[in-house]
Amino acid sequence: MLLEELTRWKVSSSVHQILIRMCDMMYMVTNLSIPYTPDWVADLQYVPQPLDKVGELCGFDGKGHHVHKGVLTRCKWTYNDIKKQGVLKNLYSSMSPYKDYDLVVTGHSLGGGCAQVLSLMLCPSFPSLRCYAFEPPGCIFDDVLSEDCKEWITSIVHHEDVVPRVTQPNLESLRDEFFDVVARVKVPKSKAFHDVRTPCPESHLASRNAKVMCPKSQIEPDTEFYTKVQEFRKERAMKNQSGAIAVKLYIPGNIIYLVDTMGDGRKYVPYWASRYEFNQVILSGRMLADHSMPPLVDILRTLNLDDVHEEHTWHIPDQEIEEDDVEVRLVVPFSFPHGMEPLLLVGLAVAATIMALISNQGCRYVDRSSVIYPIDGEPYNGFGLKAGLWSYSLAECIDGESCDTDNISENISNLVSSDYCQPYTDNLFQPNAYWKAARIFGSLSALFGLIGIVLFSISTCTKLKRKRWYLTCAIYLGATLFQGLQFCKYCAICVYHVFI
Repeated sequence: MLLEELTRWKVSSSVHQILIRMCDMMYMVTNLSIPYTPDWVADLQYVPQPLDKVGELCGFDGKGHHVHKGVLTRCKWTYNDIKKQGVLKNLYSSMSPYKDYDLVVTGHSLGGGCAQVLSLMLCPSFPSLRCYAFEPPGCIFDDVLSEDCKEWITSIVHHEDVVPRVTQPNLESLRDEFFDVVARVKVPKSKAFHDVRTPCPESHLASRNAKVMCPKSQIEPDTEFYTKVQEFRKERAMKNQSGAIAVKLYIPGNIIYLVDTMGDGRKYVPYWASRYEFNQVILSGRMLADHSMPPLVDILRTLNLDDVHEEHTWHIPDQEIEEDDVEVRLVVPFSFPHGMEPLLLVGLAVAATIMALISNQGCRYVDRSSVIYPIDGEPYNGFGLKAGLWSYSLAECIDGESCDTDNISENISNLVSSDYCQPYTDNLFQPNAYWKAARIFGSLSALFGLIGIVLFSISTCTKLKRKRWYLTCAIYLGATLFQGLQFCKYCAICVYHVFI
């Protein structure tokens, strides 16, 4: 319920904590996850910072422990502001009606990391304090401190969320893997780039990669590129083995890992995860979407967190194992993850949209013939009606010369419809309500058709979720509705208007 309320708040970037009262508990929300530049700057300041002085001031033993530098900087300001304003002091004074309430510190994303550090600073003063961090950064406390704070900190990670996996070792590992892939390419880079963009079934992926890349054991060490890569790695290794950078930071406390068992977001299973499990960045199409707060609210509402599965740790062996190469792609043109059906839908959508645009912009949306019945004489064919929403068609002489329009019955055979469309003028025609409505519905049907084409085209490059397919169907139902309303309004025009 608390996380659901947070999604409805509109909070400016200057707000650092909010106190609310629910169920005999006092909730402190720290640094709501607001997507603006200072948050990213604080996230990237993941250099380990010693806690010696902070521990002396707050009343805990911080000797030998380290914490995320950027998060600690924010929490120092928040902690000092709380003391300066005397908020908690007043709320937990002997005269306060809230003195028996438990204190809970919570937050999402960067706010979750701040909640974890702030709970460490407040825990000596509030022994019953609890902290719940939703999708926090993956490098907050050192290993020992992460284990010690399991008594009061619970962290929640959503499937392939990238933020809990953004740590210095993980980013360096990702960088090294990229360099290895570049060094293994045995064809011209232009051909390799073109090959990556070419759709490839998963069954042929290993053979395709074997044609482009050599095995890792066969990398030529004498090339200029690989020599510079090795020098760079040695320099980074020396820096990482010295000073505070050598300290690894982890997600602190108990970790509830929400795993999407079906891969489509419909069924999640929570289990107690190890902090060592998040040791690599997962590149996928949902690595950013899984960090969003509203979907996390819906997931938590459907789960019973009292029934969490046992802890599972992924053990990575020390020796290198040669595996089949697997490429992870976000968007691959014409990869057809849904099969060939979206391509057929794209063709039908393009054809329908083109026909709608032609009918809306043409001058022959309505084509009617006419017969004139004079008072004296035989009936004869008159001028036909050829009109569109925005223009109409004129008649012209067959021989291109002027015709005698005074005697229509004798010269009607010399007139034919012109191939050119003439726009309506204010002097000739004033559109009424039916005509305006037909124009609006025609424009909306064409617009919805173009949006649908874009969505269908995207489905040929990447896999869409069920909700996006529902949205696409709703868009085309709307386009069909507007097309029908346009036709109805045009029928009304034909009934109540006569062109002379």
